[in-house]
Amino acid sequence: MTTTKNQVGRTSLLISIAGLIIVQALIYIGYLENPYWHILLAGFEAATIGGFADWFAVRALFHEIPIPVIRKHTNIIVRNRDKLTEGVIDLVTNKWLSPEIINEKLSDVHIVENLVKTLKEPQNLIKIVGFIKKISTRLASNIDTPEVTKILQTLLEQQIKGIDLATPLGEWLKKSVNKGDHKALWDLVLDSAGKTINDDSTRTTLLTLIESQMKEYKDEGFWKRIIIKFAVGVGGVDNQSIVDKIINSMNDFIKETKENPNHAVRIKFDKSILDFAQNLIDRDEDAVKTVKALQDKLVDNSDAKHLIQGLLNNFKTSIIKQLEENDTPFIHFIKQNVEKLLNELEEDQALQQKTDKWIKDSIEHLITKYHHEIGEMVRMSLSKLNNFELVNQIEEKVGNDLQYIRLNGAVVGGFIGIMIYLIRVLLLQ
Repeated sequence: MTTTKNQVGRTSLLISIAGLIIVQALIYIGYLENPYWHILLAGFEAATIGGFADWFAVRALFHEIPIPVIRKHTNIIVRNRDKLTEGVIDLVTNKWLSPEIINEKLSDVHIVENLVKTLKEPQNLIKIVGFIKKISTRLASNIDTPEVTKILQTLLEQQIKGIDLATPLGEWLKKSVNKGDHKALWDLVLDSAGKTINDDSTRTTLLTLIESQMKEYKDEGFWKRIIIKFAVGVGGVDNQSIVDKIINSMNDFIKETKENPNHAVRIKFDKSILDFAQNLIDRDEDAVKTVKALQDKLVDNSDAKHLIQGLLNNFKTSIIKQLEENDTPFIHFIKQNVEKLLNELEEDQALQQKTDKWIKDSIEHLITKYHHEIGEMVRMSLSKLNNFELVNQIEEKVGNDLQYIRLNGAVVGGFIGIMIYLIRVLLLQ
């Protein structure tokens, strides 16, 4: 199509010239004797003049024609480049993209509604989740830095020191004991105690302790030393047997305490917990001070800092591992909440209108403040083009259509030439 347009002007001019030469030659040699052939000759003459004139006009618009005196009126685009640039800037900034036109067009656009529809498309949801993954990964990678650790530690200290744990702790303890929720804790403690007592290290410790006490007893005097030596000699004192008896007694005690929920030790311990809980609820000064001291010790304890650091390290490792894969609970959580947010926004017309108004007001403010930048961008774009590139770009867009001017010049010129010749013949006869 482009090639055809490029040839239109040239072809029309060549046809006019060829027609002029052929008809003139045939009339000259007498082959065309009828005077009516002069009408056609006049048409080709006028078509040739019109075609040449329009060729010159189109050519002079884009290029310099080296004809004395006339050449200064050619290459019009390059010679008037500054005027052309300012004209384009004025047309774009004050006509096509004026603030009024942009704001008017913007008022008809439902920004949030269209944005939500676009974001709900499956491929865009994947992109949103991917974007959140990248942000979350970067945040998680920096969460265990000294700066973040210090901030979290400070926040934790403020929260722990500022919170009133006494009353809620008292109510929780009272409720737990009354409901029997602490029985599992009893079983855990007693099982742990049983394992510890029956451990070889416990036996060794008890044996060492008994031997130490025996030695101290013997060192207290001559007769005591004789008594111990005699008892050991006749088998009355056996350290291993004493240890076994102690361990067996403790095992029996643990078993009895575990199997009997109404054991005196358990009842006494429960009563102590209930009394302490009631003192907390009643804001007893000593009880409250005890809890407060535990709070302060927890905050000031160096182990708490290590605990925070450890928790952050574990959290970082866990989150990054969750983010590295696409089918994890955390990724599903992100996707579900993104979809939920979009659905809520889609159904909430009031929120849409409010958000639309905020966005449009912001855009209008930016347009008013930076509208001149549109003209600057146009000026910058045009300034980057040299004369050849500028002319070439304009020719690419409109040059082909300008070829029809040459065709019209030849056709209209030929028609006018014929009319003038006919009028001349009619008036002179």
